[in-house]
Amino acid sequence: MALDEQELALIFARLTGEAARDPLDTQNLLTALVDGGSKLFGARGASVHYLSAAGRAVQTEGTVLDLRGLEEDATAWQEGPGHDARTTGCALIDVDVTTAPTRVRWPRWTARVKALGHGRITALPLPAKGGPTGALVLFDAQGRRLDERALALARLFAEAAAHTLALQREVTESRVLAGQLEHALSSRVVVEQAKGIVSARYDIPLDEAFERLRRYARSHQLKVALVARQITERPSELPFR
Repeated sequence: MALDEQELALIFARLTGEAARDPLDTQNLLTALVDGGSKLFGARGASVHYLSAAGRAVQTEGTVLDLRGLEEDATAWQEGPGHDARTTGCALIDVDVTTAPTRVRWPRWTARVKALGHGRITALPLPAKGGPTGALVLFDAQGRRLDERALALARLFAEAAAHTLALQREVTESRVLAGQLEHALSSRVVVEQAKGIVSARYDIPLDEAFERLRRYARSHQLKVALVARQITERPSELPFR
């Protein structure tokens, strides 16, 4: 059944709304992707796998638990249309999963998906600057006629989701970097304060004060910043002479 303009707008709006939430939650975005993609395509179900930035960990989602589990296993097996669409960057359109070539190409995946009652699939890569970061897989019954308008909408939705995921990744990485810089700056300030305390206490130049800090930290297998913090917190109890 074709969706009207209001329904289409709501599907895209949900994706945008999930992207705007704070704290950022990639899993909610993936849920919006599989639900929206399935509705736009008129599919029986959908799954997605996505390579996050942190350690290239794989996140999966499905419109039902069986499809999410299938995507998790397919990722481990490194087979299936989602894996191929992501690694090649090429979409797989209206593939019959009951044929011999499909069984040869994806033996474990094909056996599982047939057991779940699906007959045809379409896999759309999630494009990004450095290459696809994942894929959306849409599941259909055997013999269903492909709707070209629905396919165009699903492609557009996958591209919008990929762009949104990329922006979310950039924001996350920027926040991590900002936190690291803030920590580094804080540590540098503490070290400078500790140098001043040691220099004043022993009437030595700042360079020599820092060298004493560094030697003490190395001999006790501690970080210079930790020793410096101990000194600033208890300046009357210097740990060395």
